[in-house]
Amino acid sequence: MERKQVQIFEQAMCCPTGLCGPSIDPELLRISAVLDTLEKHGIPVERYNLSNAPLKFIQTPAAAEFLQHHGPEELPLILADGKIWMTGRYPTNEEFARMLDFNPALLVEDSARQDSEKQGPGSCCCCEEEPVTGSSCCCEEKKDSETSGSCCSSSSSSCCH
Repeated sequence: MERKQVQIFEQAMCCPTGLCGPSIDPELLRISAVLDTLEKHGIPVERYNLSNAPLKFIQTPAAAEFLQHHGPEELPLILADGKIWMTGRYPTNEEFARMLDFNPALLVEDSARQDSEKQGPGSCCCCEEEPVTGSSCCCEEKKDSETSGSCCSSSSSSCCH
């Protein structure tokens, strides 16, 4: 059986994953972990948010029509093979497993491994090229001049670069 192509269309966020700023939504953290795990196991899921990939919303007929009729407040929109599968919330781990035909234990095992590897609080730092886990968002050791344009800068209007 051929695996479905799954796409997630999300509301506008400060960065592609929404894992930035001083308080991180636990659901966005879960979704990012799930998608990272799936990617590592060769199960890609495409993810787009309105601020980082607005053209993808326009180029995808189901997403464009959904936005036109429901607006961005009804996102996320999850498509499977170009058809609406779910709206208004993210799939549970079990729903992902059923949709993409994999053993849900894959997500539990990877989550347990990641938890055991953590060395500190799992917050994101937008001060770096790549998000850094295990540090506070506002990289205390950096001076304002080193972090301008990031979430660490008090003059920043967005939390990521």
